[in-house]
Order: sequence, then structure tokens, then C-alpha cells
Amino acid sequence: MANPGPSLGAKALAGIGLPNTFSVLSALLLGSFVIGAAWSIETTGTALIGAKDQVVHFFDWLFVLSANACLLLVIALGLYPKANVKLGDPATKPEFGYVAWFAMLFSAGLASGLLYWATAEPILHHQGNPMLGDAGIAPGSKAAATVALRITVMHWGLHGWAFYVVAALGIGVYSYRYGRPLTFRSALIPVVGPRWIDRWPGRAIDLMALLGTVCGVATSIGLSAAGMNATLQSLFGIEINLSYQTAIVFGVCALGVASAVSGISRGIRRLSELNVWLSGVLLLAFLALGPAAELVQLVFTTLVDYTVSFLPTGLWLSETPEEQAWQADWTVFYWGWWLAWTPFVSLFIARISKGRTVREFTLAVMLVPTLVIVLWMAIVGGTALAQEIANPGAVSTAVNRDYALGITTVIENLAPPPVSTALVALAAFLLFTWLITSLDSATLVICHLLDVAESPAAKTFWGAALAAVTVALIWVGGVPALQAASILIGLPLALIVIALGAGLLKDAAMGRLEGR
Repeated sequence: MANPGPSLGAKALAGIGLPNTFSVLSALLLGSFVIGAAWSIETTGTALIGAKDQVVHFFDWLFVLSANACLLLVIALGLYPKANVKLGDPATKPEFGYVAWFAMLFSAGLASGLLYWATAEPILHHQGNPMLGDAGIAPGSKAAATVALRITVMHWGLHGWAFYVVAALGIGVYSYRYGRPLTFRSALIPVVGPRWIDRWPGRAIDLMALLGTVCGVATSIGLSAAGMNATLQSLFGIEINLSYQTAIVFGVCALGVASAVSGISRGIRRLSELNVWLSGVLLLAFLALGPAAELVQLVFTTLVDYTVSFLPTGLWLSETPEEQAWQADWTVFYWGWWLAWTPFVSLFIARISKGRTVREFTLAVMLVPTLVIVLWMAIVGGTALAQEIANPGAVSTAVNRDYALGITTVIENLAPPPVSTALVALAAFLLFTWLITSLDSATLVICHLLDVAESPAAKTFWGAALAAVTVALIWVGGVPALQAASILIGLPLALIVIALGAGLLKDAAMGRLEGR
């Protein structure tokens, strides 16, 4: 008897990006959270924060370990004697030139978080952090500003990018040199084995990768929606509230899906390049309008300070309940957030890096974004700190009320209208385009994770799912809920990335990275 083939219902589900049991389970888990949030915001928020507190209490060390282990592994892979092997056949040429490649790396890997945190985070660390007490530095002082920038750059620098590099190398090596599908589970072949990688263990890994992608991108969209709300308040007097932020989320997701449908070479590439150029314009404006000589000097001193201190700062672990609370709000949150983004960004980076050598890939993905981050944080964050030191409360009053107000407050202190108005409008535009770039990259990656064609229907369904989860998170608790989501999904992903790195190191030691 002939095989009847899939039913009409199965075909319909596959058409919208739900081709198998694994994908349906993913949608059900996310849908259950959204429904639970709609049913009882308070109960869902309490459960989410409570679960996060337990993870931090018992596993904060695991987040710190995973970040530093990945960083050391990347250094080892960069020194690997055969690191000139290509991600692909020896004759494979890179699909994208350096400018487009760097632009997409930067836009997909960082997105709008830089605008949200570049002013708020240094100001918050400047007011107090455990490392000030350890060094005997008074909060609010000029010396405290140096420590504040050091911590901020550490949270955005080499440690986080090490997660991306380890996972992307695993995916790239086993996809391009061993003919595996371009999925997150392919990187776990040395650990799971070829027999089980396409069965439930491999599918479970992709399930965690998909949930991590949704939670990580939702965190970024939720935080940036608040930032966009603040810029729109400055421009048009729009009130800062959850209703407007909900509308912003759905608007961004709709535009992100439209960009995704247009294809990687058109939508993502062009938006990424536009983001880089406009970000450069914003940085030049900060230099031209701010204390330029002081900021240029700060770039170099921050780079030197970070180079000397990134390893000991990254290894710092809390000892008291107060220190643990601070580390949970900052370092553990950041490592969880980077881990949540790792499946998504590593897949995307692997997708656009075919034809690059392992050494070229490792050096470029680690060093270029980190240097840009030092430049960005020293200029934007340094401007905020200079304003605060010259006039205490000039930035901190707004930031303590709402983190999202940081960027608009600094710009408004920097120049009078209409210059400040133009710069706030530019920041608002960058928030939109960075998020759109991240969202269209995320829908592309989700299609790879699910082994479905990159159809408009599938991208639309998962874009809507991202919007729904983001809205649920901002309603159940705002920033704390967004942080909790990243930390919770980051825990299993930390274990997966450690296993992935161990497998990659084993195959490198045995000379297996060269492929068949």
C-alpha cells in the first residue's frame, strides 16, 4: 500500500513553520507562557522572578565559569596550528566582503542594547558596585568612573563574544566541512554522536536553542521598546507606559518580518550597513559636541585598562548576599543574555562566514566588535560620566527613575534644540533599525533550527511569536522579568555550550577539524 503522506493538517502546520513534533512543542511552551501571563500577570511575574532567584543562588558560578572557559578556548583555537583551515572547501570564497560582514556581525550580535545601556550602565556602576569597595574608591568619584567603564566594557566585550565564536565555529566546521545541516545541534556531533544527533537528543538541543533565541531576542526588543518610548517622549511628548511599548513591539516585529521576507542579501545586509554608518554619525556628534580631547584620551585609557583587567574582572565572584544580588542584576544577567543569544547569533554568524578561515574568523569576530565596543562605551558612556561628574544628578536622576531615559538625557544635556532633537531622532531611528535587523536575523535562524524553508508564512508566524513573548515579559515585570527570562534559559544553554566547547577542543586535539 502506498504511503498516504502527510495530512492536510500537518501540511498546514509545516507551512507556518511547525513541521514536526519538536517545533509544535516549542510553540506550545511559548504559548503557555503567554497565556499564563494574560491569565494572571502577578502570579506569572512572581513565579518567573522566584525561579530566577533560585538559579542565581545555586548556579551563579556556572555562568562565570562558562564565560571564562569559552574565552580560554577561543584563545586556544586562535593559536591552533591548523587554524588556516577554511569553513568550507579550500576553494570556497566568502559570500560577503569585509565591510558587509563586519556590519552584519555587529548588528546581529549587539543590536540596540548598546544605545539602551551605554549611558545607563556606567552611571549606575558609578554610583556604587562591589569592586569600588574592594579597591577603596569612593562612589561618584573620577576614579569610580574608570571602574564603571571597566565593568561595562567587560559585560559587552571578549567574554560575551567568546560564546558566539565557540558555537559558530562548531556549527561552521561540522556544517561546511562535514556536510551537516546548518543547525545548532550539528555543533554537538563530537558529544552526542552522529547516531543520535538527528534523534531526540539532537532535537532537544535545537529546542533549547529555539527557546534561547526567542527569550534572548525578546529581552532585547523589550528593553529597546522602553528606549524607543523614551526617545518618542522627547520628540513628541508621548507618555512612557506599557501600552505604547506594546505598540512599539508589534510595529518593530512587523517591520522585522518584512525585512526577513526580502532576504539576507537585501534586507539584513542593507540595514546592517546603514546601521553602521548612522552609528558612526552619532559617535562623531558626541565627539564634536562633547569634551573631545578628554573622550579621545578616555578611549585609549579604557582600552588599556580593559586589556589589563578583563581576566581578573571576569573571574570575580560574589561572596556576600549583597554582592550576589549585584552580580545577579549585572554579570549573571549579561552572561545569561549572551547565552540566550548564542544559538541565534552563532547560527547567523556561521551562515555569513562560509569561506573564512578559522583563524580569520576567530580574530575578526573577537577583536573587531570588542574594539568598537571600547570606542562606543568610552565616547557615549564617557560623555554621560563627564556630565554626571561636572553636575551630580545631571544624568543619574533620570537613569535612577528609568534606565531608558539615559540616552535622551545625555543628548539633551549635550546640545540645545534643534541639534539635540535631531540626535534623539537619530537614536530613535537606530533603535528601530537595529531591532529590525536582529528580528529578521532571528526569523532566518529559527527556520534553520526547524529545518523548514524560509517561507513568508513561517517567518510571519515566528515573528508574531517573538512579539507575543516580548509583550508578555514587559507586562509581567518589565526589566526584571526580561532579565529573568535570559538567566533561566541561559542555565541549560551554559551546559550545552560547555559541552560544545569540550567537543570542539577534543576534535581539534585529534586533528579532526579539517573535515573529511
